[in-house]
Amino acid sequence: MPKALQTTAGTLFVVGVVVMVAAYVNNITDGVLNKFVVALLLGILLRAFGVLKPNILSGIDAYGLMMLAILIIIFGPLATSSVDDLIALIGPLCIAFAVGVSGSVVFSGVMGKILGYSIPMSIAIGLTTLYGFPGTMILSQEAARSIGENEQEVAAIEGQILPKMIIAGFSTVTITSVVITSILAEFIH
Repeated sequence: MPKALQTTAGTLFVVGVVVMVAAYVNNITDGVLNKFVVALLLGILLRAFGVLKPNILSGIDAYGLMMLAILIIIFGPLATSSVDDLIALIGPLCIAFAVGVSGSVVFSGVMGKILGYSIPMSIAIGLTTLYGFPGTMILSQEAARSIGENEQEVAAIEGQILPKMIIAGFSTVTITSVVITSILAEFIH
C-alpha cells in the first residue's frame, strides 16, 4: 500500500472501504451474499496478496475501538428488552441450550475424528455455534494467553486455533443461521 495508507487513518480507511464494498455486494445480491461473509473473504484475499498486514487492527492500535463498536452492535438491542421478556425466555432457552450443546458436542466429536482434529479442538470448533464472532476471537486469544508461557507460545497457539475458530464462527452463525432463518420464515407467513 502507499505510505499514506499505512498510517492509522489510512488503514482504517482501507478497512472501511472493504466494509463498504461488502455492504454493496450484499445489497446488489439482495442479501444472498452476507456482508460479513463477503468482508471476511475480502480480508482473506487482501491479506493473501499482501495488501493488509497480519493483525492489522492491533498494529495500528485500533483493535480495542473496533471490538467496542462490535460489542455495541451486538448488545445494543438488549436495551429494548424488559425483565418480563427475559423471564419468559428462561425455560425455552435452557431447553434449547441443553439440546443444542449436547448435539453440537456429539456431532463435533464425530466429525472432528473423521477430519483428523482432536476431540477438544473439534468440540471448541463445534461450540462456535453458540457465540460466533467476536466471541470466537476473544475466547481463542484468552485461551492462548492462559496456556502460553511466553509471547512465542501465545502466537503459535493463536496461529493454530484462531483461524479455525473465526471461520467456524462465521460459517455457523452467519451463513447457517441466515439459511435456517430463511427456511423458518416461510413457515411463519
